[in-house]
Amino acid sequence: MTTQFDDFCAQLPFRKGKKAVAKREIVRLYQRAITDAVDVWGELRDLSIPEDETTTKLEGSEITTNLRDYLAKKQKYRCCYCQRYLYNIAHAKPIEHILPRHSFPRFSLTMKNLAVACYDCNLKKSKTVWWSGINPAGVYPVGSQLTAAFHCNHHSYNDHISWMSYATNDFAFRAYGGITAAGKKLCIDLLHDISKAEILLSRHDGLREVLDDLKAMNESGLGGDRVRDFVNTLQGFILASTEAN
Repeated sequence: MTTQFDDFCAQLPFRKGKKAVAKREIVRLYQRAITDAVDVWGELRDLSIPEDETTTKLEGSEITTNLRDYLAKKQKYRCCYCQRYLYNIAHAKPIEHILPRHSFPRFSLTMKNLAVACYDCNLKKSKTVWWSGINPAGVYPVGSQLTAAFHCNHHSYNDHISWMSYATNDFAFRAYGGITAAGKKLCIDLLHDISKAEILLSRHDGLREVLDDLKAMNESGLGGDRVRDFVNTLQGFILASTEAN
């Protein structure tokens, strides 16, 4: 595990005994992911350690909530990809696995692989792998293996992408430009569509408000799989509609 991992565990707002249990469980799941090459993210979220004589009950949701807050603070509360402020986007700010869990399960709890994205960027990127030639069974790639695309934990955003925003009472616009090849790829693969979707929603306040409410419901776990699938379908439709323009 990394220094960043130790720093996160040290900042958990738990009493000493509960903090020790949390660290023990995270280490256990991390080692299981690395050793068995399995995605342990679901196990972390579903974790439930009952109360005993030494500590109070521990839920996995407490760990993931604090991890999201830790990563968001590290990112100055901006989405790792589009740089929109996370607290301006309802409650939908999922933890992003930069190398997707689907293809790289052993990195599902590797701190270098975790960031916080807005709902839009997380959904648009989905299971896309932006780098070729990375061995899912190997160690986490180093910077020299990540030059083909932007990696928010290896690259400085301002060195690779420039952006500007403009808003009035009735209209919002954000434009992105790639400075390097990695930045240009991020713009083409993700940011240009996010920008067009933002313009579309700024012109339809009712749709934006409904979508934000649904995202918040989805993020809080209310409504179950049906709400999640509906939100993803609706958001996917909005993003797809921008591709024709």
